[in-house]
Amino acid sequence: MAKVVVTGGAGFIGSHLVGRLVELEHDVTVVDNFSTGKRDNLAKIIEKVKIVEFDLANWTKLPELVEKLQKVEFIFHLAALPRIGRSLDNPLETHEANVTSTLTALEFARKLEVSKFLYASSSSVYGIQETLPLKENLIPNPQNPYAVQKLMGELYCKNHSAVFGLKTLAFRFFNVYGQGMSLEGTYKLVFAVWKEQIENGLPLTIYGDGEQTRDFTHVADIVDGLVLAMDYKQKEDFELFNLGAGRQVSVNYLASLFEHKVTHLPERPNEEKYKEADITRARTCLAWEPRVTIEEGVSLFKNENHFTLKK
Repeated sequence: MAKVVVTGGAGFIGSHLVGRLVELEHDVTVVDNFSTGKRDNLAKIIEKVKIVEFDLANWTKLPELVEKLQKVEFIFHLAALPRIGRSLDNPLETHEANVTSTLTALEFARKLEVSKFLYASSSSVYGIQETLPLKENLIPNPQNPYAVQKLMGELYCKNHSAVFGLKTLAFRFFNVYGQGMSLEGTYKLVFAVWKEQIENGLPLTIYGDGEQTRDFTHVADIVDGLVLAMDYKQKEDFELFNLGAGRQVSVNYLASLFEHKVTHLPERPNEEKYKEADITRARTCLAWEPRVTIEEGVSLFKNENHFTLKK
């Protein structure tokens, strides 16, 4: 049993990770400011975890957090304000949440002398590339503030490893979906947008010709990879992994799984046309394998949300 901190542990991916860590009988503390995370996400395990309400962007208060938490072995840093659209609308706010908070979390890890710091990055850092699948050694080409912010987080991890000897791992998540993802608000994922459209008898909106592809990855597979990484014997103080399904899925094909009419809108500027993760490193180093296909994942999503169609 290890003593583990999960920042952003009340969020979508974070709460799934916390649930798995509790199942494995780890001693888990959730650090969250609850700006987007919800206590309801932890309702089934609330008695089995410690919760510290704290905003990592407020770095001046870090000594208080250090005082509260000692002898921590692992820190999973998932706290963030996700979504490209949000970062375009609020680049300063998201910079604080995604960059300042990451640096604070790294300093927290350094002061506690943790065994390993595991950082949730994003496949958006790749941006527009000429080759597929996307390998970790490609030069990043971020196209929006969110991608820049996530890349800065990776660089801070790498720097803390080089300068302070902190062992860090960064994971580029590819289009994560699954139970508990946000179904409300301005910046919800395509699954939630389409759910709302279906329930209101509206066609599914697709930007451009719909032939753009994404590598949709179920949250359970992401959690598998993160948990396996706890036991990984690092070869370098900083290492980087893709976590994706390793499969291109077109938006048109995804829409077909929802069995509903569609309508096409003008394509969005500066959007990656194709995306597919090369997951060789994760397979080789972590013995990780994605298990949930997109067909299974969409079926689960429809069953979990009990779609009601309006004629």
